[in-house]
Amino acid sequence: MHFNHRRNFIKKSAIVSAGLTIAPELLSAENRSYTSLPQTKGKSSGGRTMKNIAFIANIYRNSAHADVIGTKLFVGIPADERMVEPKVKIASMWIDQIGDNDTGIRIGEMNGIKIYPTLEEALCLGGDDLAVDGVIFIGEHGEYKYNRLGQKMYPRMNYVERIFREIDASGRSVPVFSDKALSYSWLDSKWIYDRSKELNVPMMAGSSLPYCWRDPALEHPIGSRITEAVAIGYASLDAYGFHVTEILQCMVERRKGGETGVTSVHGLKGEAVWTAIDSGRISQKLVEAACDKIRGKATGSMRELVKMPYAVQVNYSDGTKGAILMLDEYVNQGWGYAADVEGETVATEFVLDHSMSYSHFSYLALNIQEFMDSGKPTAPIERNLLTSGIIDMGIRSLDERREKQTPFLNIKYSAEGFDTIRPTSPRPTGQSIGPWPPKGYEFIIPDKFKK
Repeated sequence: MHFNHRRNFIKKSAIVSAGLTIAPELLSAENRSYTSLPQTKGKSSGGRTMKNIAFIANIYRNSAHADVIGTKLFVGIPADERMVEPKVKIASMWIDQIGDNDTGIRIGEMNGIKIYPTLEEALCLGGDDLAVDGVIFIGEHGEYKYNRLGQKMYPRMNYVERIFREIDASGRSVPVFSDKALSYSWLDSKWIYDRSKELNVPMMAGSSLPYCWRDPALEHPIGSRITEAVAIGYASLDAYGFHVTEILQCMVERRKGGETGVTSVHGLKGEAVWTAIDSGRISQKLVEAACDKIRGKATGSMRELVKMPYAVQVNYSDGTKGAILMLDEYVNQGWGYAADVEGETVATEFVLDHSMSYSHFSYLALNIQEFMDSGKPTAPIERNLLTSGIIDMGIRSLDERREKQTPFLNIKYSAEGFDTIRPTSPRPTGQSIGPWPPKGYEFIIPDKFKK
């Protein structure tokens, strides 16, 4: 992919003009067609002053995370019941890699947002001091190198460190959201977490999976007795293993006593996965229960269909057993969860939206904007610190072909008191499944949806 030099593309950057949002009369669930209309900069339709947010992205193209999150924060968030009007205003943008297929510059121009040549200028709105009320960092996708373990070395810590520098210099803290893992590296993730605490910066991070639909609806009551749990997904441990780990963690963190940390992880692949199941180290009953909830799973034998299974066993400090499994051909791009709770087996499918809306990111966006507006995270950052560590250590364990002791993952926290926004229906419905995109934004339709 060709990336333009920043000095060339910045000549095309936006001229500040009126922002765009959704007209109130077009927000009802009954009216399934809508458009974007101009409004007063920095004001919601109700006249409330909106927080100004810097939007920082690795890359902004069709269906990349910057698009499926950021575009919704410009034009409206499609949720089951209705289109939700954005309650924060993207005031500036910085995009690290500008490809030939970039859509971020055009969307910024359409919304009167200046795309700055540096991250620091985006945070300072071209001045010398921090000038925004929050930062959304989408450090996913783009062309970056892989390390010896096959992990894509996204420069998340590098960019978050630069964000922290501007916050430190300003003498005030603003909320910071970081998409997906804090970093591919546990050491980098821990540095980010520690630095945020030192600067008193509220942080939220993570996958869209904890915020998506669950069929059937399942959320463990705080204090549940969970003895073992598994989460199921597909693709590589590096790319998607983090998502599956977030499924596992967002559920088991609600167990009695709260989160206590992880003492060891064990990465497995191939025949070693089936051996772990046969020996009882990973519960076959739970694996089957989780897979059975996935509507689109293949028919036939799991072991015959899956060419190369991967798993990470997670041993929690309080004795709880966990595992994630990547079963590509069997689950057919599905996500499942099962657990032994209070002596009974419970299971659910974590459901994504596969329409053009990618509306599982709508619910992530709703949580992000609530965090940006209130300064209060809707989920604990410690969850993401732990999941970032689990998947990194799982990949390292697999490379070293041995169980890895993780006394440094003694991360203790409680899930109590966080007000997470999630859909109430079991599967996407209503505005979540369209129409999308709004008029004038047809150029963001991914190629796979074009006729």
